[in-house]
Amino acid sequence: MQNEEQERHSWIKLIVICIWLFLYGAITVIGSKSDIEINMDDQMTVGLLYFGQLIGVLILFIAPSILFAGVWTKKRIPYLGITTKPALSTLILGSIGILLALPAINWIAQLNEQMHLPESFAGLEAWMKDSEAKAMELTNLFTKGTSVSVLLLNLFVVAFMAAISEELFFRGVVQKVMIECFKNKHIAIWTSAILFSAFHMQFFGFFPRMLMGAYLGYLFLWTGSLWTGILAHFFNNGMAVFLIWLSNRGTISSDVDKVGALENQILFVIGSSVLVAINLVFIYRIHKKQIDTK
Repeated sequence: MQNEEQERHSWIKLIVICIWLFLYGAITVIGSKSDIEINMDDQMTVGLLYFGQLIGVLILFIAPSILFAGVWTKKRIPYLGITTKPALSTLILGSIGILLALPAINWIAQLNEQMHLPESFAGLEAWMKDSEAKAMELTNLFTKGTSVSVLLLNLFVVAFMAAISEELFFRGVVQKVMIECFKNKHIAIWTSAILFSAFHMQFFGFFPRMLMGAYLGYLFLWTGSLWTGILAHFFNNGMAVFLIWLSNRGTISSDVDKVGALENQILFVIGSSVLVAINLVFIYRIHKKQIDTK
């Protein structure tokens, strides 16, 4: 079990975390207003963007998480949940749940994209759309190739590094600190999920990403191992990368990743939601059984 109540200075930790995220957000907003033109057809430029992505997650998430746990917690590195061995069954079920959720998530994403702010917030909505477009431009740049080497590179950078870095920070650090502060695991999970989604600065995908964050949060809470969420997160990102790669090669339709969002597919959405709920029940029961046998 996680002994969050034994930690001290939890609110100070949370304030420091929020300041860190605020600084990142401010830098991102300032950077988004830059008019610097980038030659997306230059391979050297693309390589530098990949390198920048790797350095970014290292500086922003991985190094701070390890430093935080090693210096500012009683359990040190085990605090993050990366030394806890997960059950094979929860590893498998956690990743299967991501696949089962795809139709429901796509449906929610479609609704999210159709949302509009009141007229008085037209400037904010324009900025949000511009931010979304720039994020999509970078994603398309990384995933436009058809070679196996491009696929492997994207599986590492876009899928694996994003999964391990974001899980370390948002579940291993943010969620646990919030549990210490709020003394309510559900509030902590959902608040962390909101921060996780807001951090991406892709507001027209806010709700599906928030739900994914909550799903990953419960995986960490119930299994005690960060690797369950890392694998599920990697599976989610990797599946998207792989489907785009297959679509680029003409192997599959470009609409294959939109199941649930297309017309007359509400039954897929309902079925998806029910199956994810059942999957979570199984994971929770495995967790309870492990506690009862200790």
